[in-house]
Amino acid sequence: MEIDKKLVGNIAVLAISGKIDAVTSRDLESALTEMLDQNSTRVVIDLKEVDFISSGGLRVFISFKRKLVERKGDLVVSSLQPFVMEIFEMTGLPSLIGTYSSQGEAIKSLQS
Repeated sequence: MEIDKKLVGNIAVLAISGKIDAVTSRDLESALTEMLDQNSTRVVIDLKEVDFISSGGLRVFISFKRKLVERKGDLVVSSLQPFVMEIFEMTGLPSLIGTYSSQGEAIKSLQS
């Protein structure tokens, strides 16, 4: 798994590629914790290049969303591949974490 980070205004954007499984979810959690340490409270995670996500990866998203809400922030995801979107929908995550078809739409949702 690879994580590319950038800032768009005051919104942190992480583009992830590869698989998010039990092993790589630790790296994702570290990257997200780093975002919190830098006071990034509005975060977009672009999943365009992710073709697999495990329950461990889902737990990282849920935990990070809770931490951001405590800080009056938000987390949204974008560009989910069909398999990943299916997993999100099966677990009910779209009711907790906003999902957008493109990174641009996700960024725009956090700007308003």
